[in-house]
Amino acid sequence: MQKRAPLSSWYALAIVSVTVLYSVMDRQVLMLLAQPLKTALDLSDTQIGSLQGLGAALFSAIAVVPLGWLADRIDRRLLLVCCILIWSVAIAACGLTNSYWSLLFFVALLAAGESGLSPIVFAMIPDLFPEQQRITANFIFYSATILGSGAGIATAGAVIDNIGLFAPIFPADLAAGETWRLVFFVVAIPGPFLALAVAAIRMNRRAAPGKAEPPILTPQDAAQTSQVLAPLPEDDAAELYDAEPLPEAKPQLLPHLALNWKAILGVFAPYGLALLGAYSVLIWLPVILMRDFDLSAGEVGAGLGSTFIVGSVGGLAIVAVIAKYLRSKWGDKTPIRLSHIGYMIYALLSPLYLLARSPEEIFLIATILMGVGVGGNSLMPTLLQNLAPGTLRGRVFAISMVVATLFHVTSPIAVGLLSDHVFTGPGGLIKAAVVICAPAFFIASITLRLAEKQILATVDRVRAMSEPA
Repeated sequence: MQKRAPLSSWYALAIVSVTVLYSVMDRQVLMLLAQPLKTALDLSDTQIGSLQGLGAALFSAIAVVPLGWLADRIDRRLLLVCCILIWSVAIAACGLTNSYWSLLFFVALLAAGESGLSPIVFAMIPDLFPEQQRITANFIFYSATILGSGAGIATAGAVIDNIGLFAPIFPADLAAGETWRLVFFVVAIPGPFLALAVAAIRMNRRAAPGKAEPPILTPQDAAQTSQVLAPLPEDDAAELYDAEPLPEAKPQLLPHLALNWKAILGVFAPYGLALLGAYSVLIWLPVILMRDFDLSAGEVGAGLGSTFIVGSVGGLAIVAVIAKYLRSKWGDKTPIRLSHIGYMIYALLSPLYLLARSPEEIFLIATILMGVGVGGNSLMPTLLQNLAPGTLRGRVFAISMVVATLFHVTSPIAVGLLSDHVFTGPGGLIKAAVVICAPAFFIASITLRLAEKQILATVDRVRAMSEPA
């Protein structure tokens, strides 16, 4: 059995980590350009929120199910290449829009392409790395996802503030147009190059997706088999014992979900609530900083980029030390309880945004909360993987994203509605965001803790299924 992953696996991890950075930058550009889009297309806060809600989150949930299904059946590299090309075309097309509805359509296409990234990559990692290195690989990719938020928004802000440097590479009529349109075109450029790099990934032969798997034995097949074996003479039966063993039945998705629904919902629902709470603030912070404190896109990008990176690194480092200490005491409970504690701290600290009176105070609070949120979730990918056997992993990850999106989709729209109709005065946007954020994290914390017993039972069940007989 292979004990260490080959160099090609680490190349694959590096490429998918860069890919997630690119996908994050696409989403950050959309929010950094919210004010220019609001002016140019005459958008309300509700419409801006719906771009992230209806446009991004909802269509992401619709697309992720078939993509998760495909991730368990075809070459995952090919599927990821197609996703990258789709979202690259979509982000470029956003620069051609002239109305809210056309922008919503292209954002939906962008979200549909990006939705396949997590289920595909998290399904690929167990194929690329042996079990003893899988936690490390998950942690690296998760770290890239989180750090990508900081690097992505800083890069996006720099592109927006220095867009004139890119004008010479475009035709004169495009370069002379509105600068926000040019930003979308520039951000689309890396997509095809990343698609080529993903196509060059080498999957381990032992786990290549899309290979034919042993047939499933139905109860009727089993009955017929026992009838055939029963009357065999002793010598013939001995020959059968020396032959290849009969293939084991593959786990089926619906029976697995039915058997483990309490544990699965006990993980997915808190994660969705946490996304709802976090994005109710994070999606709107660029708009808040530009609208209430008159910062430029570049200043917002640099400030939030530093905030996300410092907070993420701090949170990951602290939790890595704590988890190492607590794992010997808590075992499989460690990711559950760390997330439970992190969610509760986030709920208690998020109202501090209401006391902020300067951009620096906003950045400081965001840094602390980023560390708490990232640290609390850093071990969750491994827990999610442990909720399903390998043949179901892509689809179960896809379902987790759907459930999370059912919560997430309401967040930007709810904040926009509250800002447009309830908190209409100065600072109304941050008030609306906190009203959504704090209760969501509180409920997520309590729900996850209550589901601990069911989650651990499912983890043990899946582990037993994966062990050789």
